[in-house]
Amino acid sequence: MNDKTTTADLARLAEENTALIENSLDLIALIDAEGRFLRVNAATFDILGYRPEELVGRRYAELLGAEERGLFETLRLDLRAGMSIRHDLQSRWVRKDGRVIMMSVSVRWCAFSQVTYATGRDVTEQHAARQALDKSRQLQQVMLESIGDAFFAVDRDWRITYANRKAGAFVDVDVDASIGKDLLAVAPDLRDSPSLGYYQRAMETGEACTFETFWEPSGVWIEVRAYPSEDGLSVYFHDISFKHHAEQALKKSEQRYRNLFQQAADSIVIADRDLFIVAANGRACSVFGYTEEEFLRLRVPDIDSGYTYTDSLALALEEGQTQLLRITKRRKDGSTFPADVHISRFEDGGAEYYQAIIRDVTEREETQNRLRELATHDTLTGLPNRALLNERVQRLLDTCPRESTVAAMFFDLDRFKEINDSFGHEFGDVLLCEVAARLRRVIRPGDVIARLGGDEFVIAAHCSSGQGAAARIAEKLLDVLTAPITIAGQDVIIGASIGISLYPFDGLSKEQLFQAADTAMYRAKAAGRNRYRFFEPEMAFATRERMALETSLRPALARGEFELHYQPRIDLRSMQMVGMEALIRWNHPGRGLVSPAQFIPIAEETGLIAPIGRWVLHEACMQTMRLMTEFKREIRVSVNVSARQLAHATFVGEVRQTLQESGIPPHCLELELTESALIADIERTALMLRELHELGVKLAVDDFGTGYSGLAYLRSFPIDVLKLDRSFVLQDDERISAFDFVKAFVDMAHALKLAVVAEGVETDDVVEFLRAADCDEAQGYHFARPLPLAALRERLSAG
Repeated sequence: MNDKTTTADLARLAEENTALIENSLDLIALIDAEGRFLRVNAATFDILGYRPEELVGRRYAELLGAEERGLFETLRLDLRAGMSIRHDLQSRWVRKDGRVIMMSVSVRWCAFSQVTYATGRDVTEQHAARQALDKSRQLQQVMLESIGDAFFAVDRDWRITYANRKAGAFVDVDVDASIGKDLLAVAPDLRDSPSLGYYQRAMETGEACTFETFWEPSGVWIEVRAYPSEDGLSVYFHDISFKHHAEQALKKSEQRYRNLFQQAADSIVIADRDLFIVAANGRACSVFGYTEEEFLRLRVPDIDSGYTYTDSLALALEEGQTQLLRITKRRKDGSTFPADVHISRFEDGGAEYYQAIIRDVTEREETQNRLRELATHDTLTGLPNRALLNERVQRLLDTCPRESTVAAMFFDLDRFKEINDSFGHEFGDVLLCEVAARLRRVIRPGDVIARLGGDEFVIAAHCSSGQGAAARIAEKLLDVLTAPITIAGQDVIIGASIGISLYPFDGLSKEQLFQAADTAMYRAKAAGRNRYRFFEPEMAFATRERMALETSLRPALARGEFELHYQPRIDLRSMQMVGMEALIRWNHPGRGLVSPAQFIPIAEETGLIAPIGRWVLHEACMQTMRLMTEFKREIRVSVNVSARQLAHATFVGEVRQTLQESGIPPHCLELELTESALIADIERTALMLRELHELGVKLAVDDFGTGYSGLAYLRSFPIDVLKLDRSFVLQDDERISAFDFVKAFVDMAHALKLAVVAEGVETDDVVEFLRAADCDEAQGYHFARPLPLAALRERLSAG
């Protein structure tokens, strides 16, 4: 081949290469070492909007998006460092019109000629499509991960193409590592599960299926939905154990409801909106006497006895309120019974129904009536009790005509305690029942009679003529008891004391009338019993006075209002003071000095005598010991002891403690006891007195001769002194003189090794009388009145 031919071929080849470059749809550029365009083909206009001559000499970096410049600077350095070529570098470029496009750029660095060969292709649409596809896939993944179901997909070869985390957790595998693997390799338990058969049929038939199955490995029930497609099978499943258990529970509940409905202890009837009965349980059939078929032919009014169902009831039921009604129900045989009926409304299948739970309350009403009878009547006599009395008396007062009166009578049996103690409580109850029966026969139909308790009765009656009519009623009440009552085969006559108050003169309320009648009744007893007394205002004054005194007495000890006075006791032989009796006095802040005769009985009744007695014992011993120390002589102090103190189990210990704290010699303390206190419990008292005697304390019997005066107990108890009551010293009997009696008494006491002290001595004649009778000691106003401590000290100082 000659030179001419070679040149022509080269020229043609160059022309062809130029044509290829110029006609290429891709941008082709030659770039120098500084990044300037040396040459670009015509495609630059279609891709970047620039004509080739507009770009020659310009740096390519000017056309890059700002965020891409760092990337290309790194690329330039990498090319210089030995990486001579880079393919498919996707980056953002700015067209001449300002629009940003995405280009796929490939570059090659030629170190020899120090130039870069670059090609670029507009991939904006492909990039956008890929982004959309990626976003769609991402959205699909998020959706599949966020759904409540577990999900997996397999291709036609049963290879897993996707699975969400819930599916992986269900079979305890890593889903990312499972993609592309065979389904049975990832979940081998499927091989023995019924689920696999459903999946295979769905894949073969192309028909979707839904089923429930028990997944043995996890012990749960699952609901599965399988959807076949050309690509394979998509499966959704979720745990329905709760639903399955709930359905089972519902079935059991429905069965239980049916059982409860039929076996309920109450009658249950269900009716529709028009009150036609649609269901009745076995109990209803038994109670009403209808068969279930007969019930279904009835309406609710057919089993009622005239009850009217109101619109307000229907409205309340529509608002969901269960209603409790008392309805008289009628059985098939026509008999009726009272019933509590709980009615409620419910809907079923869009229809409205009423359910009635019916309970026969015949027995309950009888019980309530009986309880009401027990609550308002005395169980022994059958008479009204205090509660019913208050109600009926209030009704009498409310209906009392003007110019008329109502009498309230408190009726208390005389000698009832004596009879009760003698014959026993059983016969005492017989007596009370007979008295109640007799009183019933006397009172008028409109009058009120009640038993308050014990032997106390109350009668209230309208008395048109006032006091005269009340007196006639009282006389009838007393007269009806004059006939003997046979108790234990013995005739007993028992009387009564009646106190009467009149409305409105003695009080405007039942409470005031009762209080006034009670006060009058006690006055009737004090007046000799078996009589009646009308209330008088002075009676209330005396009662209030006593109550006021009791109220003041309670804090008196704590306030230090008590003090001791001492009455000297004289030896009748030497006429010297050998001892003294400690006597309590009460300095009331408002009343001044209160007599012991006024407050001691109150203290006895209220139990205050025990702490007051302890104080007297302690104070008398302390003061006496101080006197003995001051005057350097022995002085015997006598302290009165009440029956309540003696009955207290700690009394001996209190005496022992007082002796220790005061330091007084035991023989200088004399305890005065009453006869009634000694014989209350002879065995116990004897034991206690022996304990006291062993302490060295002297024991005296006070007011001897006014009680039982029995010689037997004088020999049973370790007594040292008898105090002879003044009545035996001052009074003569027709048959025997006072001297002879006292002389005989003193001789008897001396024979029993007892000293005798005479009380109430007021004259010289009595002193001589007692000395002649060999009486040992005496005390009384003749020698000295009870003295305050200061006056006693002066007497002792004077010798």
